[in-house]
Amino acid sequence: MTIFETARFSLPLLAAGQAHKELFHNDALILLDFLVHPVVEAIANDPQSLSPVAGQCWLVGLAAIGEWSGRENQIAGWSAGGWHFIKPQKSMKITVRETNQLALYREDGWWFNADITTPTGGNNIDSEARSAIDSILAALKVTGILPEIGQNDSGLS
Repeated sequence: MTIFETARFSLPLLAAGQAHKELFHNDALILLDFLVHPVVEAIANDPQSLSPVAGQCWLVGLAAIGEWSGRENQIAGWSAGGWHFIKPQKSMKITVRETNQLALYREDGWWFNADITTPTGGNNIDSEARSAIDSILAALKVTGILPEIGQNDSGLS
């Protein structure tokens, strides 16, 4: 039996002689729109509490209810046709707009940036070294590359 979806993100594929190909094609484009540089508004459990606008996405929390039940850790994107769900893949990265955090999906769930503090205190203070460390940390934060990633206390795993 032929599978008519992509292996990684289950995007719908077209088949020879398929009726209403434009529906499948448009559905694939909507999912790709959510996947290219993915940004979620926040982490949520109840879609009824939201007033989504087409193109907005949320990260489904661990206590999902209603239409989102059974979709924990997935990305829920809203379009004129309703909710679309994307199963995250290992090493997938998203931005959470509400907290301005980057998140990375690992086999055991979503992991979020940990705050890295600049050095303080000490008996022998090297101001040049501290300045260099501050510059490195600033560059890592701007690019989204951090040496330490910690799990968020949001309950997602």
